[in-house]
Formats: sequence, C-alpha cells, structure tokens
Amino acid sequence: MEFKVSTKTGEVSFSIQKKLYALELVQGAAYVLTDRAVAYVEEAKGRYELTLKAKDKADATRERLEALAGEFVNELLNHALRQKLLANNRSIMEHIISRAMVSARRDPADPAQPPAAAEQELNAEQRAEIDKLIAEAEAEIAARRKATAKPDPRGIAKTWEERYGKERTG
Repeated sequence: MEFKVSTKTGEVSFSIQKKLYALELVQGAAYVLTDRAVAYVEEAKGRYELTLKAKDKADATRERLEALAGEFVNELLNHALRQKLLANNRSIMEHIISRAMVSARRDPADPAQPPAAAEQELNAEQRAEIDKLIAEAEAEIAARRKATAKPDPRGIAKTWEERYGKERTG
C-alpha cells in the first residue's frame, strides 16, 4: 500500500479496495483514530480514497503520518476480523443468549415443558463444543481463584458447592 504524505498540510493519503472492505469497516477504523486525526473518505471507482489529517502539528512529520496510516490499516484489519468472527459464531452466540433467556423463565423441575427452540436448532457437535467451552471457562476461573487465593479461615469466600458439596436448590 502506497502512502502519499504531505508534511506541509499534515496529511497522509492512500486508497483501499471497496470489494475488500465495507464502508462501515472504514468508518469504524477511522473512529478509533478520532483522538489524533480527522479522516476524510471519498468513494472512487472501486476504491475508497482516504485522507488522514493529523490534529496535532507535532504529528505532521513523515514518520508519524506514515505510522498513523499504518495504524488505520491495522484497525481496518481488526474490524474486518471482528466482523468475520461475528458472522461465523452468530448461531452459537444466539443459542447461548436464547438458552440463558429461556432458562431464566423456565422451571427446570417441570419435565412437561418442551426444550427451548434454540436447543433444537443446534446439532450435537455444537452443543458438545459449547459444553466444552463452558467447562474450560469454569476450570480457568477456578485456577485463577486458587492462584490468587488469600487465607480465608472463616470460609467467607467459598461458594455454596465448596462449602456444602452440592448445588443449592431454590
């Protein structure tokens, strides 16, 4: 990627392909840099023409302007990755949220209630993956708690299960 730097105006200009990055990604990356630069975006044939203008005159050196453009490109890549991860994990996230919402209003002791719709949509592999991730998270939390544990002679910091050895009901 070629950067056109103007130390006179404190600007760096470059272009990116539209087919690679949606406008919302470009705007998100620009927003991250709003404390240091003003971003101007123009749509050209198949490209976005970007100009970043440094807010501080001290940042108007060639090195700092190129670094600013590099940070913008890195943020653009970060936003693109986040969008891809969101798209790939949407069904799992929706399942977890719907499961939480349903379990908050469901009576677990009532076998007559049908399973939640989200539970029916996931296949066995996805459910196993979710259960595995939950188990890993719980193990990690327990390990951190144990590593940072301070003396607790009265057992105040113990969970119900640690104190009584079974899950609390009601």
